[in-house]
Amino acid sequence: SAESLLLMAFVTLEVPDMEVAMDFFIGLGGKEGTEVDGARVVQIGASQLRLVPSRSDLAAWPGQFYIWVEDSKATLSSCQAFEKSSGSEVIQEVHHIKEEGAADAIILHDPAGQNLFVVNQAPVGGMAKTMRSILPGTDKVSNALALLGLTYPIAEGQAGGVVRFYSHFLGASVSKTKQGYAVDFSLSKALHQTLTFVEDGDVPTPGEKLAEVCLYVVSMEKLKTAYEKCSEAGLVEATWEEVENSREFSFSRCPDPTDQKIVLELRHRLRAPEHKEWPLPKDLPSRAVFSSAS
Repeated sequence: SAESLLLMAFVTLEVPDMEVAMDFFIGLGGKEGTEVDGARVVQIGASQLRLVPSRSDLAAWPGQFYIWVEDSKATLSSCQAFEKSSGSEVIQEVHHIKEEGAADAIILHDPAGQNLFVVNQAPVGGMAKTMRSILPGTDKVSNALALLGLTYPIAEGQAGGVVRFYSHFLGASVSKTKQGYAVDFSLSKALHQTLTFVEDGDVPTPGEKLAEVCLYVVSMEKLKTAYEKCSEAGLVEATWEEVENSREFSFSRCPDPTDQKIVLELRHRLRAPEHKEWPLPKDLPSRAVFSSAS
């Protein structure tokens, strides 16, 4: 099937001031996780934002983040308190659909003004409970429920090539939406995510630095298929033996399979669920396949 993508696990963000950034993301509803490879970790449901100092070799994420929280009023008041204490303006807009009641959407800029976050309150009717059901026990307490979506701007006319790249090389399912072309991630009934490529006249030229995202495929078998295709196209340096041991591989250049032209430069870390950093309990009902060998 074309549904080989399971989870958007993390995005790495460069921040000029680590403490200010951590305060902001905790206020937004995230929860501090254990540091990984020198990055500070903010848990947003099953996903993470990994914060690294600005001097790293990564670029800011050029698009928007869509986050669901259980209580948007709490997010709004935390962000207001953060503005008072830090003196930086982070709240861009607040949309109310009904006159009173919770904010329907809060649009936030992080303190460094690099990334845009659209925060929505999860629909009532048990959705928050369903989304929490997949998380490890300790993560059930934070206000943020999920990183539901990311957008990524691409140049006009590039969407076809980007769609072909994801479906051919990664076995992804891609759908056309109002915003653009959405690469679909499906963990279980409790979590669907999208990475949406939006054709935009205003695309930053890729510099030396690239943004980074980490994605999980459903199984080692799917990782192997993706590895073989990427390796054949000369996108990966690692050997299969290395990939089999680490259960992940990385690549940055994304070619259109029809003519091999590079249509996107974005650092991808592609992993199988047996990776040691798999964020969820293994016995959860999900689409993740764990081979008995792991």
